[in-house]
Amino acid sequence: MRVVRGLAVAMALVCASRLEGQQYFGQNQVQYKTFKWRVLETEHFLVHYYPEEREAVVHAARMAERSYARLSRVLGHQFREKKPVILFSSRADFGQNNVTGDLGEGVGGVTESGRQRLIMPFTGDLGSFEQVLAHELVHVFQYDIFGRGRAGANQQTLERINPPLWLMEGMAEYLSTGPNHPLTAGWLRDAAVSGNIPTIAQMTDRPDKYFPYRYGESLMQYIGERWGDAAIGEILRTLPSLGVERAFQRELGISLVDLSSAWREAVQSQYLPAAANHQRPRTFAQPLLTRKRSGGEIFLAPVLSNDGKYIAFLSNGNEKRGELFIDLWLGDARTGERLKRLVKSTLDPNFEELRLLYSQSAFSNNGTTLAFTAQREGKDVLYLLDLASRNVRKRIDLPVDAVTAPSFSPDDRRIVFSGTKGGITDIYIVDADGKNLRQLTNDVYGDLQPSWSPDGTRVAFASDRGPQTDLARLKIGKWQISLIDPATGAVELVPNQAGHNLNPSWAPDGSSVAYISDRTGVSNVFLYDLRDQQQYQLTNVLGSITAITEYSPALTWARGADRMAFTYYENGDYTVWAVDNPRKLKTVAFTPGPATATGLIVNAPALPSALAAPRAAADSLKMRADALNTASIYRAPGGARPSAELSVNEVKSSDGAITTVAVLNSNPDFALPDTVRFRDYDYKVGFKPDYIAQPEVGYGTGNQYGLSGFNGGTTIVLSDLIGNHQIALSASVYG
Repeated sequence: MRVVRGLAVAMALVCASRLEGQQYFGQNQVQYKTFKWRVLETEHFLVHYYPEEREAVVHAARMAERSYARLSRVLGHQFREKKPVILFSSRADFGQNNVTGDLGEGVGGVTESGRQRLIMPFTGDLGSFEQVLAHELVHVFQYDIFGRGRAGANQQTLERINPPLWLMEGMAEYLSTGPNHPLTAGWLRDAAVSGNIPTIAQMTDRPDKYFPYRYGESLMQYIGERWGDAAIGEILRTLPSLGVERAFQRELGISLVDLSSAWREAVQSQYLPAAANHQRPRTFAQPLLTRKRSGGEIFLAPVLSNDGKYIAFLSNGNEKRGELFIDLWLGDARTGERLKRLVKSTLDPNFEELRLLYSQSAFSNNGTTLAFTAQREGKDVLYLLDLASRNVRKRIDLPVDAVTAPSFSPDDRRIVFSGTKGGITDIYIVDADGKNLRQLTNDVYGDLQPSWSPDGTRVAFASDRGPQTDLARLKIGKWQISLIDPATGAVELVPNQAGHNLNPSWAPDGSSVAYISDRTGVSNVFLYDLRDQQQYQLTNVLGSITAITEYSPALTWARGADRMAFTYYENGDYTVWAVDNPRKLKTVAFTPGPATATGLIVNAPALPSALAAPRAAADSLKMRADALNTASIYRAPGGARPSAELSVNEVKSSDGAITTVAVLNSNPDFALPDTVRFRDYDYKVGFKPDYIAQPEVGYGTGNQYGLSGFNGGTTIVLSDLIGNHQIALSASVYG
């Protein structure tokens, strides 16, 4: 028996201490709240939450199971173990997580690859929450497939195949959103018109330049339209063994180079013919905030003063002056010149984040005060800023988790805003001195972007309430404009709305409401006339009247000056344009019809007979000369055939199950569980490895310290699931 001459064990940290004030596994992560975690266990998930989220988390757990069933069907994969989901009630709480730390306001959720932890906040409405949840669940599926069903077993596979972002994020966007996504359509239409549709190689090499979410989503939809959505799952399952290039070659019978060319041609065929039917804003509006006129690179959340002289907006500034972050600015509403920076965010502890994606500031009607929201010490706060001195006149701390979109009453004595509590968003009213908070709506519907009417008798807001929504089935309809009486709480739904309708803004006389709608497949300004109860399309732009997300505020109407401004996306830029007397653009009442549909659908050219088999050779691809005569190609029992020739029953997997994303996502009853078998219990701390260093083993014959024989060592880092506790062990053996 060999004698071990020496054993040295060095323990870097042997205590399960809280990691308050750390960024990665807690480094430099400031903790403002102590969360009392509980677990809601379902068939496939361990959903971690705290008591304030109880009502919303039950809906979330049911949605997670429904999304799992949909994705499992399309991707052809099932979990072998229950996956952890960690939910926070707000964006501010999410920033305090101890697994990844605060990743910035633009991150809606994150899936950690090692232990496959899905971490995200409630968005405030169930519709967008389910989309983000499903997006992150796609990543859980991806990591689980790479790890062959075991959490933590995928790291070497990830490093080896190095899947590009357009594949990972594009797949997640398409499978969670489904076809006909107007936001992505805007990006693709813009790229087609400007001649900037990237190749797959460019997307792989420059994800910073070619946004992988939008372009990747379009490419995934193209694959789904041409080969069937099940082919996406086949590619994913083949990736670990063959790598990216060979996986596409095997499953689609086409190289990435040829796939890139075919997809780009299809995008051009889809969008270029329709470009002539749209207008650039210069034909009816004037540029206001642009790089040339205002400096900076991006302009968001514009709001005009009542007299139309000033505009407040979010933007970065002059790089030479070190103005790199998105700050709140005041500008001249006629020239676009920056007048002064009102709030310097990021580096000021009072304004940690300005909610640039979801909120908009508001001028008081007398023009002396600007209301805006910002995060302070882990909580959203409503600020009233004196415009002359740039000093905070009033800080209003509210008993809600998130605050967005303030709007002054006509007499400036009250402020209406959207507030999120326990993951659910409602409309609230508070006096301008911070007193007499009142909750105007109190339900599970999402209620956003309130705007007070000029006479003070109504508040317009965007909501997912309406005939399309059935909360019992968790069927969430599209956003609709509603009107509420602040005195009685009575809600009236604006009639005849299609698509998503957001960002309501009142006309100066209160006779109509303007808003942004994507009902034609392109985000434009529409008007609802309360007198004749008709809808009117005011703009028909080539790009999109939108900001970074569908929910980002992008419209403002100065009542005193009758001047409208909007955020416009084209050629990769977000600029702001203005139009005087916007009701002059009102013509005939809007009538929906198939001719207005310019959505994302990219139908692929029919495959020649040489490519009918699933494993056709790459060099057998020949594009038809009449590429504009398109047809969707699906795999069916009799081979690949145009979709028009297939019955619904044929659009299925080999076991007879429907695998089309559009069909699965449109059925709210598909695999929606009840809560009878859900288990609810307290969270218990347990440790699992986060990192295990490659063990080193050797044999020495003697050195300057007199050591010889076998030697080795390793390091192990363990933490609990929530990331609040960490143990690091380092061991070395000599002898």
